[in-house]
Amino acid sequence: MRIVIAVALLLLSQPLYAFSKTGHQLVCDMAYQLVSDNTQQRLDALIAKTPYPHFSQSCSWADEMRADPAFSYASVLHFVNFPRDKQQLSAADCPAHGCILSGIADMQQRLTQHRDDWQALLFLAHFIADLHQPLHVSYADDLGGNRTAVYFYGLPNNLHGVWDFALLKQLGYETDASKAAALFNRISAKQLSAWRQSDVLSWANESAALTLQIYQGYTPGMLIDDNYVQRYQAIVEQRLQQAAVRLALVLDQSLSAN
Repeated sequence: MRIVIAVALLLLSQPLYAFSKTGHQLVCDMAYQLVSDNTQQRLDALIAKTPYPHFSQSCSWADEMRADPAFSYASVLHFVNFPRDKQQLSAADCPAHGCILSGIADMQQRLTQHRDDWQALLFLAHFIADLHQPLHVSYADDLGGNRTAVYFYGLPNNLHGVWDFALLKQLGYETDASKAAALFNRISAKQLSAWRQSDVLSWANESAALTLQIYQGYTPGMLIDDNYVQRYQAIVEQRLQQAAVRLALVLDQSLSAN
């Protein structure tokens, strides 16, 4: 077993991307439905400058550009780490070279000041979704769960990969469009109001709390099956909903007419 785990760790030690293409599309599609008509018009005009036909399809752009040296500065802006002996993230945990907290702030400022900056828009949308994937607020020593070997229905994976894409795939979000519509329709007026009240650091600490919970249940080489999926289904779905509500809020703030 130790040999198998070691091999899995070696094969899976490279960082994976965030919330998968499916997850980012879900977040941006729901956010688009939540923003004001004026913001929708501004989004449409900005997306017309990109290679994408719709805002929802553009939200994985920040991952697609990670291999481009021109955007190497943004590689550290997809996540933030905090020490294992802490229960909460603080602003001081964001290093001088940047993290997802500074990335969101910087891209929002860019978009507010230059409303034709479609790259700032796509970074901003992507980072807000990333922030709601718990393992993007995690630990540096295992690359945010990339070095935590597990077996997802018998196949080698890691915690980061499970939360990025495997859970969403298992829950049918890659193939069943009706699930996306149902997820959006389950957002209540009470949730809309509550989720709009907090700030970016609070959103990050929601993920930090979930990361602590996820690691408490982790053992190397553990088997993830129906029990795990059922336990965390409501959480991963709520994180998508929260990301959408908060992205819509930030877009309305950044793109609203003066």
